[in-house]
Amino acid sequence: MRVVEFFCGIGGCAAACPDTWQVVAAIDVNRQAIEVYRHNFSHGTIVSGVEHLTTDLVRSFRGDLWWFSPPCQPFTVRGNRQDLSDPRAAVFTAMLRQVQACLPEYVALENVGGFQGSQAQSLWVGSLRSWGYSVHERLLCPTELSVPARRPRWYVMASRRRIVAPELGDAPPHRPLIDFLDSGDFQREWEVPMEIQQRYAKALDVVDPLQPKAMMRCFTSAYGKSPVRSGSYVATPFGVRYVMPEEILRLMGFPMRYQLPNGLTRRQAWALVGNSLSVTAVRQVLTWLTRV
Repeated sequence: MRVVEFFCGIGGCAAACPDTWQVVAAIDVNRQAIEVYRHNFSHGTIVSGVEHLTTDLVRSFRGDLWWFSPPCQPFTVRGNRQDLSDPRAAVFTAMLRQVQACLPEYVALENVGGFQGSQAQSLWVGSLRSWGYSVHERLLCPTELSVPARRPRWYVMASRRRIVAPELGDAPPHRPLIDFLDSGDFQREWEVPMEIQQRYAKALDVVDPLQPKAMMRCFTSAYGKSPVRSGSYVATPFGVRYVMPEEILRLMGFPMRYQLPNGLTRRQAWALVGNSLSVTAVRQVLTWLTRV
């Protein structure tokens, strides 16, 4: 399977692909994300917006599977849910133009739950079906796959052949949260400032990892910048601390060999990781997409 990873970020799709698959191109406009990507993967990367790619270049990748993770802001509350009116949603036209020109065997798209019911979803799904694709959609959260961290995302899978995507059934018990966290000494640099703890006392999601049903909220790129609605915090015997970027990577399912390069600030690392994918969920979607 030859995979083209559009809006690749730090490589969530590449990390989810089986070892026998080959990622032939990874494209993103964020140079810092590409640097992290190159630190972990050896295949080719391109720093570019999707709208600037030529059809000849995209066709030269000879990709069997195209994976898209376009900007989510047009479909979020913080982004004012402008849908296709949002300038950032203009990439959908460019994406569809390339798909129509090349008609790859498989096409997959990941976005926030707000993508469901949007004009962009209607345009995307309607276009794919008009070109002969079998399309399957669903909301999937890692909590359905035993992960103790929420990250619900809407996935659209399309194939030139019929997709057989079984339902998961009842979610299995999730793994203990403590398994994903570092057990080292409490680091003062990771402590949430007392000013923030007091100001947002009723809004901070502080989680005790020793509780059997401990569950983290969805981490976003605003973690560490926006105290609320951007992720959870860890209760320790010594105080409340932030969740480290490496711990978030584990919760997302990145392999242990995956590393963030030296030189990234804590804020930069949080932003890049918060923009990434749940590798665990993507791996599940890939099995559905290729089961025909």
